[in-house]
Amino acid sequence: MKGIIIFYKDKFSKYADEKVFSGESARDLTKKWAEKIDLEYFELEANSLSILLTKAKELCDSKNADYVVFSYDDLPFLDFNLSKKMISSHIEYKAEYTFADGYPYGFSPEIIDSGTLGILAELSKSSQKDFGQMPMARDSIYNLIKTDINSFEVEAELADEDWRLYRFSFHCANKDNFMQAKALYNLICEKIGKADKTDKGDLSVDEKCQLASQCLDCLKTVPGFYNIQIADFVHSNYTYLPYNSAYEEKNKLSPLKTKACMDLENFSSLVDKIAAFSEKAVISLSAWGEALSNPDCLKMIEKVLSYSGLSVFIESDGLLITEEFCEKLKKIVDEAPERSNNWQKVMIAISLDAFSVQTYCKLHEGCSEQDFSKAVNAVTLLQNAIPGMVYPQFVRMDDNESELEGFFRYWNEKTNPSAGNFIIQKYDNFAGLLPERKPADLSPLERMPCWHLRRDLTILSNGDAQICRAHVLSGVIGNVFKDDLENIWHKTDDLLKNHIEKNYKEKCERCDESYTFNF
Repeated sequence: MKGIIIFYKDKFSKYADEKVFSGESARDLTKKWAEKIDLEYFELEANSLSILLTKAKELCDSKNADYVVFSYDDLPFLDFNLSKKMISSHIEYKAEYTFADGYPYGFSPEIIDSGTLGILAELSKSSQKDFGQMPMARDSIYNLIKTDINSFEVEAELADEDWRLYRFSFHCANKDNFMQAKALYNLICEKIGKADKTDKGDLSVDEKCQLASQCLDCLKTVPGFYNIQIADFVHSNYTYLPYNSAYEEKNKLSPLKTKACMDLENFSSLVDKIAAFSEKAVISLSAWGEALSNPDCLKMIEKVLSYSGLSVFIESDGLLITEEFCEKLKKIVDEAPERSNNWQKVMIAISLDAFSVQTYCKLHEGCSEQDFSKAVNAVTLLQNAIPGMVYPQFVRMDDNESELEGFFRYWNEKTNPSAGNFIIQKYDNFAGLLPERKPADLSPLERMPCWHLRRDLTILSNGDAQICRAHVLSGVIGNVFKDDLENIWHKTDDLLKNHIEKNYKEKCERCDESYTFNF
């Protein structure tokens, strides 16, 4: 059987040509892998999945190829032995699609039968047209296969150990992944004593993964999620959050009565720092408080969206959502450049936490039946203005577990106000600060180094940066308006080192949020 290699050349892969791997780039090493596999290789560019699949099928036919080995072209760790094993399995078992399961992204290609490639191309133009018109992403082909997976003969090469919980992704498109790849490469060179060579075949994929799992610089690069408080005010007391009581204790004032906010000048300066440091990230305006109560909220959204690598996330009670607000938001979103970070421009979660008004009022102390109607209507208003970017949200706990099914069935319908979008979150007891109220324990059997220490930075309205959100209004490690952002970020390195060594202290010992993640 004849095969060819197709590389997708990602125009957004910013670091693919940086010669940091013993004088070679990720693209150089990717091509070396192809030469070692000993199949003819080609490069394709495309603005959507459908276009890529169509081009790949045409190329496949012109070369009389039976299958395609597909990969992005910025993967410095594509493994020869794993790839050859996958190709052999694909041919032996007459598979239509073959992938590696349990490994981090970046070690293996995908293999697609020529006929299957044609079927996928047609699917992306017909029943999965919306999917096919989306910009290319690294899991696009796999996700398209999943829409009708039982119709395909799928072969998976399984890892001896499941490395997916570490959420590694070794490519060179973004700053964070590039830093991760560099750190792993240096570790490998140190391990095998070949710092002046590019042949890393002395280590297996599992050995490389093991190295990465113990490496601070692989686990922690730059923040990908900034949780920023832009307003102190809240309309009610969320019974599943410790904010109101913590605020009163610290400020001797109820957050229901405060007007304290982060000012626009400080916020804009912070966003500039974030864009320079992380390059790509999601900016939440909802660490605490009701973001929309900040009179400059729309201007803050506009500031974030001025950078194509940044997106906005807001958790709101929805009570300040009006037609006028939505019209202004729509204009900002429409005029903002397209994102280069694979996220939507704006994502807004409306905290409902219930299917009935009675439960809503119980969980949102101080809210009324009218407030519940406002919150539900906010979903409709936002969906009309920024379709596909609004998410009714339900924090699952003992108090509302009986309404979970009703919430799911209603908001899951495409004909309902959110068009089928919604979020169901786990309950957080904030490291024992609140009573345990989660109806089910979903934590993994083996604890991994905390995702939030690896990827999140929480910032209060006065600029104070915290160890993590579990500290509520304490655990300050610096101030983003006064201190260097990178220096602040590295203040928690020692804490993460403890996690790597499975040494958990104080709040970390009592916390079960380490496996949850934001974007």
